[in-house]
Amino acid sequence: MRRYISPARIVLLLLIDIYCSSGAVQEEDDDFILELITSYCADPYSQPNNERQRYLARWQRALVCVDLLRSPQSVRPALQQCFVASSFTEHADGEYAPLRVTIWDDLVARMWLRLVSLDDVGPFLETILLNLAPTYAELRAQRELGIEDPVDDGRILLHRRAPLGAVVYQACHEYQQLSFGERCEIWEDYVRYRNPTRTDFDILWPHDIGVSELLFDAVLTDNQADWGAQTDTVARVVFDRMLTTTAVSSSLDDIDKLVALLVERERNGFRPSPELRVATDDVIKGATSIPSQATLYRLLDAWRMGDVTTAYDQLHRFFDLVSRTSQNTAYGYNAGPMNKAVIQRDFGEHSNDLLSMLDAVHAGREARDYNSLRFSLLWLYMYARVLPRHIRPRQLQGLAGTSDDGRQVLPYVRQDADASHIHGHHALASLIDARIAIADGRPPLLAKTCLHEAANKVVQHNEVGLEGQLCSTLMLFWDRMGQGLLAAIHGRIFLCNRHDNVPFEDAARVASRLALQHAHGGAFTQAKAVMDRLNPEGLTSIKPQGTKRHILTYVAAVQAMRAHDFDEAEDLLLRRLPATGYPSCTPTAVDRIAQGPSEMDPDLSAQAALLHVAALTRRAQGDDGDGGGSLVAARDELDCFEASYDKGVGDLHVLLQVSLARANLFACAGRGMRALTLLVHALQACLRRRYHMMLWETVGAVGRLLVAEGEFRAARTLLDLVLPRSLETGRVETTAQLYLYLADACMGLAGQQSAASQNPIWASKETHTRRMRQYMSRTWWYLGRAQAFFERAGSGRAMEQEVAMKRQAILSVSKRMGWSPA
Repeated sequence: MRRYISPARIVLLLLIDIYCSSGAVQEEDDDFILELITSYCADPYSQPNNERQRYLARWQRALVCVDLLRSPQSVRPALQQCFVASSFTEHADGEYAPLRVTIWDDLVARMWLRLVSLDDVGPFLETILLNLAPTYAELRAQRELGIEDPVDDGRILLHRRAPLGAVVYQACHEYQQLSFGERCEIWEDYVRYRNPTRTDFDILWPHDIGVSELLFDAVLTDNQADWGAQTDTVARVVFDRMLTTTAVSSSLDDIDKLVALLVERERNGFRPSPELRVATDDVIKGATSIPSQATLYRLLDAWRMGDVTTAYDQLHRFFDLVSRTSQNTAYGYNAGPMNKAVIQRDFGEHSNDLLSMLDAVHAGREARDYNSLRFSLLWLYMYARVLPRHIRPRQLQGLAGTSDDGRQVLPYVRQDADASHIHGHHALASLIDARIAIADGRPPLLAKTCLHEAANKVVQHNEVGLEGQLCSTLMLFWDRMGQGLLAAIHGRIFLCNRHDNVPFEDAARVASRLALQHAHGGAFTQAKAVMDRLNPEGLTSIKPQGTKRHILTYVAAVQAMRAHDFDEAEDLLLRRLPATGYPSCTPTAVDRIAQGPSEMDPDLSAQAALLHVAALTRRAQGDDGDGGGSLVAARDELDCFEASYDKGVGDLHVLLQVSLARANLFACAGRGMRALTLLVHALQACLRRRYHMMLWETVGAVGRLLVAEGEFRAARTLLDLVLPRSLETGRVETTAQLYLYLADACMGLAGQQSAASQNPIWASKETHTRRMRQYMSRTWWYLGRAQAFFERAGSGRAMEQEVAMKRQAILSVSKRMGWSPA
């Protein structure tokens, strides 16, 4: 297979010859033609203003390269907008048709009239070499021989190191080194490649000159009279590949550059369009020597698509090719098991992926590939946090599936990454440390320090691939600290200014957290819009598709539960969401067969299980007859989740939510003291761990119990302190419930004042009556605020009856007293 020259390059050489010809292109079209040629040869001539536009332009280059490799008509729409200069038309050679008026017409005429046989290819390349500016050494040699410098004839001369000059020089130099058989193959490929433009050439050719069917080769046309009927037989023998081959003819350089662009895009999570994939497959099939990058492209495409069998096959083939060619042999044997483990992890083969990664660790130690070892350690550490039941039987030092694993692994990775100047691994280790610190309930200052350290590494060393993970961890941190609005701002800013080198899975994770923030705030339409605005090219991969489907299903379940549509919520949670994903201590005897990345995100999986418990609890509160059955079902569901959830490496925030859910069950069942005991322990843990968001929910639950026990003043004091902080979280349903509990507390205080006014001791009856009116007025206002927040949360219709009943009670009392609460 040729290294550089191909039929598409010959067409580019013809177009370069038109551009360099004196007066062939109009002045207003010079820049456009130059930019068009350069877009097929190198980066765009007119560089965009920012890096995002440059990346998109480079991705667009893959599309135009495929189009030109398949057919020369891809440049037809662009060239038909440019006309040949009038001066060039007047002085054109007489043998050309006078009907050419556009650059496309001139190019078609040159394709059919200048290259009429194989004998014309060599002279054409020698002629186009004259468009290269002579070097200083060549000019000095000519002067020593007494040859004068070339006269300026108005042609544009190209420098050999310029993109266009390099194309001309490399093509001509390679053609001179080809054998006669290889030149014949080039001519056959060129004839087949040129054939789609035959209709355009027939339109341009004068009607008084007969058009022969054998015009594609001048040898056949000239000897048609001598050979007679045998001419067709000779044509079939010489050009047999034209009739039997449909593959796209290209060079190794074309395929390497095209596949490199596609591989870079695939690594970031973007699969090309179906048309581009088909065109690329046609180009690769036409290559006699398939490069290893093409196998890597097929591997990534099968991986993103979810075809596990093809992914494994291409994985083994790629690393076998790398090892056989002796190019970075250590990488071939070391990174093979590591990539296989990542693929197996995505497809759910959880015991096999661990064995593959351990093989990668052993191979990395033998090859002393410390970069792979650092990545493997971080992967195994996160594996132990999410799937501890698979790694604990291995009894690995520092990776035992406990909360103390990070004290041995993460500091080593940071120190080794700094020594090797691999700052991305240092930043990744800091992000993981921050994430674990948030989950384990360590001081917020530690998590914030790790985040600042990771952000400094990302900014100073331009590690843009970690920006998505950094933003996701920041959003989690601010959400746990009770600043949900700030977390949403981080997510919106990232999605508006996201770099294209950020993996799409990280961008989808940030969009998921932002959608959950909108859902908690009652903006379900905005939550769905955030997921719908994701790049469709990235959603062609199966894993982001699953992420989007899971988030939209969870958001719909939250909306249904708040609207008290419990049947719809249960259907969404149990039948449309997978039941796995969170760290589980349930032993597994048989590995699950690989069926694609169907597991949910660990955080989302735990939240879905707790949402199901909350839906069952609310069903019990709303039902009059079957409430006990729903409470029993909610208790059984909570017990099952708590038993399977691994408390050794689990999220402390989830464990506190379990305590709140159990306390809510006890409160609904009338066991207030047990509920209060759980709430006091949860309150102490939230204060100690600085979980502000959970703290406000816990205080609200305590206030509800105090109201039930008749401690209205204490409940009012707690709720007055919590409400302003709850407004900062963006959790409108929590705020609405706090307003409702505060209204109950004020109504209870009004009742106490009414009872005290009957037997006044330390104050007059008028004083008690005035204070009762003040409490009832506050209750009326609090109920209005609660109703407004319930409307924002999506629970307006469900809570409307309860709020209306309480307001009706206030109106009846105020009517007897002769005053209005509004």
